[in-house]
Amino acid sequence: MDELDVPILEEAHADSIKPTEAGFQVTLSDQSVYLGRTLITSLGSTPRKLAIPGETEYANRGVAYCAICDAPLYKGKDVLLAGGGNSAVQAALDVAMVAKSVTLIHRSQLRADAILIERMKANPKITVHLETQILEVLGQAALTGVLVLDKATQTQRIIPGDGLFIEIGHEPNTDLVKDLVRLDEHKAVIIDVKGQTSFDGLYACGDMTDTPYKQIIIAAADGAKAA
Repeated sequence: MDELDVPILEEAHADSIKPTEAGFQVTLSDQSVYLGRTLITSLGSTPRKLAIPGETEYANRGVAYCAICDAPLYKGKDVLLAGGGNSAVQAALDVAMVAKSVTLIHRSQLRADAILIERMKANPKITVHLETQILEVLGQAALTGVLVLDKATQTQRIIPGDGLFIEIGHEPNTDLVKDLVRLDEHKAVIIDVKGQTSFDGLYACGDMTDTPYKQIIIAAADGAKAA
């Protein structure tokens, strides 16, 4: 991008997107305005959080939100994992390939596909605690475990671990375009094979879209197709 002299604005962010007769108007947080015939949006997504004490304090010091990204950092270690859907169970299987042990903790019952649950239960490195709510992330210089509530007995206890992957889904960042384009049931932007949205001239790519598999290499490819 530097070689092509593509301007990159880092001091301001997009505040609004409005269609015009000639295309689109993007207004930034510093009140500057940019006009374009077409527009590509790549606003990403935000991981859902547990919103518990210690979660923010130990982010990047044991708390992570992408098992497929950071699993290699926990090779040979004891890993905790929060969640009960397909992404959580698949993450447990992935992390178990490198970790010493994986403990999946979920506040209710598993919602994942039966075949994934069967694979997880067959893996001797994975322990599952259901009806167990994580109350707090514990640690010193780095994460050392979590405080949980056993709903059946209403008792609290500490589950030790070297890291915690929170796999409870992501929220697509679609607020700027939600009134212009069609969204799916997960509030992700619906696109065609070229990244075109339901609004002519407005394109979307990456984790804000309904494209499966949220990975950097796929988001970059989506952006190339849209461009």
